[in-house]
This record gives sequence, structure tokens and C-alpha cells, in this order.
Amino acid sequence: MFSAREHLKQRLENLNTKITSNLDFDFSSVSKRIDTMEEFDKQIMQEFVSGKRLYYRGERINDPERRLLPTMLRNSGELFKDNDLGILHIDGQFLFDYYSSLGDFVDVFSCTMGKVDVDHLYEICAFAQHYCNFSPLIDFTKSVYPSLSFALKDRDKFDDDIVLYVLELKNDEDYTNNIETANQWIRDLSIYCGHFDELEVKKAVREVIKNKRHLEMTEDFKSHLEHINTISEPRARLIDVPTNTRMKFQQGVFLLLTDFLLFNVTYFTKSIREQFSITKYIINKDICDDILDVINRDAPWYSYKYLTDVSGAFNEAMEKRIK
Repeated sequence: MFSAREHLKQRLENLNTKITSNLDFDFSSVSKRIDTMEEFDKQIMQEFVSGKRLYYRGERINDPERRLLPTMLRNSGELFKDNDLGILHIDGQFLFDYYSSLGDFVDVFSCTMGKVDVDHLYEICAFAQHYCNFSPLIDFTKSVYPSLSFALKDRDKFDDDIVLYVLELKNDEDYTNNIETANQWIRDLSIYCGHFDELEVKKAVREVIKNKRHLEMTEDFKSHLEHINTISEPRARLIDVPTNTRMKFQQGVFLLLTDFLLFNVTYFTKSIREQFSITKYIINKDICDDILDVINRDAPWYSYKYLTDVSGAFNEAMEKRIK
């Protein structure tokens, strides 16, 4: 029997799904909860050994204000301290100029890593990610154990749920293990950031309405808006080029987001989800002790205390083998 109520309910559910998909931002529509060890084993550990091309990132707290963003954009106010436009274009040249302005940073890099120029931006960004916590890169790893250790941090008490991002690679077009390709991807970086004080924006709009006049824009601002209109869709790239021993040990890779618009801390992610399957797992704090036991039992060399201590990790692995 036809039910108008059920039909309307289904239509509304379908409409809501379409809206959610098209307005998806910050990967907010791909969150899943894990509340039991049975769910953790099925959804995380069994998938880890399945042979799929999976990559992981762990975070210690499920904070809605902590988006999946590179370090340099998590506090975009730093980038805007000398910018009065309220809009900023970040590309390869911007990054090079920024790093060159950091005192002796480039001198330290050149002494320890190699050449400093816009053709070696990936190496510079990877170095900056690990040693000054400022780059366009986001840390992921090919092993679930380091990612969980970064989230758990060997704590003996858990007051909040933790987060585990799981990324599945869909095709090789968005992946590279070639350093020249990685350098090219960084050179081609294009991110527009809008950093606006909401109260100031509302005040300006009220002023425009009150005086019935057009909002004046500088030529630089107009130029940025014209360029923004030429940007197609946000993209993500996966760079699998370790630059030091620690990164090799952690099985680290980098996610690079490009061609996207960031308004304060919000950006659209639908097209990125079409490139990669990215799931945000929110893991119940009540099972974190048990997950910590899994790491200490199966891969103790990946406990948090060893993530930056490669020699200690090898000693731990040797002791486990002897036992």
C-alpha cells in the first residue's frame, strides 16, 4: 500500500544525503564511531592486514576545532599578521619566501640537507614539518601502529575519545614516490586563505546597507577574487618520499592538499573524497587502554617513547625476538 508519509520521509532522506554530499566540508560527513574492541578489530586491524593501500593518521582528541589541515593553516592568523587584505594566496614562491625569512632556517637546512631553492621545495617543507612545525604537509603513515601511538601517547588515563583517520588510495595518479614529482607538486601548490573577523564583516555589511553604497575593494583584492574563480576543484596528493631515518622508521608519508579555498578554518572536501576514501574514526576513550595493550603486545617498538628514538626501537625489537 502506498504511504504518502513514508514516501515523503524517503524523499527528504534522499535530499538530505545529496545536500550533505555536496556541502561536505572538513571531511565531516565521513565520521564513524568505534565503541568496542570487536568493532576496532573488525574495522581497523582486519583492514590493516587486508592488503589494501591504506594510510593512517592519529590524533589525541576528538576536537571539532581541530580540522584535518596542514600545520601552517591550523593557526592562519600567523600568516595574516602583516596582511590587511583578509585574503592570501599560498603557492610555491610564497613558501620559499616565507622559509627564507626565518632567520638562519635556510642556512641550517643547507648544511644538513642540501640545496635551497624553489626547485627543492619538497625537501624544505618536509624538513620544516618535522623541525619547525610549519608546512603545507599533513603527516600520515603506512602502519596503523605509529598512528595509534601518536594518538594514545602512552597515557595511563584517557579523558577524551581519540581520532584515527584512514585514507585509502584509489589510483596512482594522486600518489608519488618520486622526489622530482613531489617537488613539482609543491611548486604548483595553490591555496587561497580568507581570514575574516565575523564581527568586522557584519559591521561592514551593515554600513553598506545603511548608506546604500557598494562595498569598495582594492585592486589586489579584485585580482585575488578573479584568480579564485579560475580554481577548479580541491585536490589531494600523497607523497611517499621519506627524507630521514625517523620518517622511514615511522613509515611516514605526506598528504598535500591543493587548489582549495580556506575560509578561516573551513574548506570543502567532496572532490577530495572522490580521489581518496577518507574515513574519520572516533574511538571511544573507554577502549584506549586495550588498544595500548595491542601495540605493546604486537609492535612494542612502535610505542610512543620510541617514535623518535630509532635506536631504542631496534633494541626493543631485538629483545622481543630474544624472548
